[in-house]
Amino acid sequence: MTEPDNPTRFDLKSRPFPVRNHDQNSSGRSELVAAATLAALPDITPHRLRRLFERFGDAKSALMAVSRGEAAAALRAGDAGAADLARRWQRGADPVRVATEMDRRGTHVWVEGADGFPITKPAANPPCVLLGEGVAGDVFDRPRVAIVGTRSATPHGLADAAELGGFLALAGVTVVSGMAIGIDGAAHEGALAASGAVVGVVATGLDIEYPRRHAPLYRRVRKNGVVVSEHWYGVPPDRGRFPVSNRIIAALSDVVVIVEATLKGGARHTADAALDYGRPVLAIPGSRRNAAAAGCNQLISDGAGPLLEPSDVLVALELAAGGRAKWKAPRAAERSRDERAVLRSLGGEPATVDDIMVRTGLATSTVINALRSLERDQGVRRQRGFIWPS
Repeated sequence: MTEPDNPTRFDLKSRPFPVRNHDQNSSGRSELVAAATLAALPDITPHRLRRLFERFGDAKSALMAVSRGEAAAALRAGDAGAADLARRWQRGADPVRVATEMDRRGTHVWVEGADGFPITKPAANPPCVLLGEGVAGDVFDRPRVAIVGTRSATPHGLADAAELGGFLALAGVTVVSGMAIGIDGAAHEGALAASGAVVGVVATGLDIEYPRRHAPLYRRVRKNGVVVSEHWYGVPPDRGRFPVSNRIIAALSDVVVIVEATLKGGARHTADAALDYGRPVLAIPGSRRNAAAAGCNQLISDGAGPLLEPSDVLVALELAAGGRAKWKAPRAAERSRDERAVLRSLGGEPATVDDIMVRTGLATSTVINALRSLERDQGVRRQRGFIWPS
């Protein structure tokens, strides 16, 4: 079934929860409004916004220059028709309208270089301004893992994405993805089913829910995390914007996981950006007969780490997310009786599930549930068919 061409607009009146902007004083407020006003200019692009910031120093100074008709000085070197564009920006810059819309929708605004900007690690060409809607909470204070992949996912790929999303959510990790059908949506569904924190990165305005079938998912992400974009309200989906937004997924994340990917899809763009930024990239290997796994297999051949078990991501996070002071890899303070029995059966050595069942006398389902809990708390790890004590 093909996706409808017309995306859904998010109806503010149906939103059942409050969202508050995080500005704390009039000076901070004016900077956020100025940044959002620049992001709302007609025909603004990330490149043009970057040039305004570089030329004029900060959002308020850039907006003042735009209002005086001086924006062409920042754009002339790279834009044909810069003078005409500067005049249109001068007429279109309306901070009062933007501030009213921010208050009406409870828009979060983050500005590069300011406190709270969620991209805290080096990234080439990060967004100057990020806009968000949702209960942001502590989603950016936790370690973050991007789970992305093809829209044309196999049932196995969808199951892997949902399982990994749920596993990471239970471990206290924020799951980042792109809100697309296929792997992205499955990862968010898995994280939400585990009551986890989520970040959805979109290439449209925050009032556009695309694809339409994901309108319920958008609402759930807003209730449990935040949907972010570098575009102001009303910006429609456009094929050229999606690869650009993929860099934000990579920049926001400590680790990027590719579940299934074709050789040239958007997931590969995200992986390439992550590698450029120095983020660890893991990929789930697949059959050479599966076109949806070709991108993952190529990434592994190019040096990405193979993801064999969900716990492999936590190992990568120990190295990549060490700067997140509020998070430590989860450890169980007190094991259940079944978990203690499983650990005793290992005796410090690897074993198969069958070995553990024989040694403990526990039922299959009991052993599997205990192992899942131990994996989640990093008491054990799976590798090449064996259970290893951590």
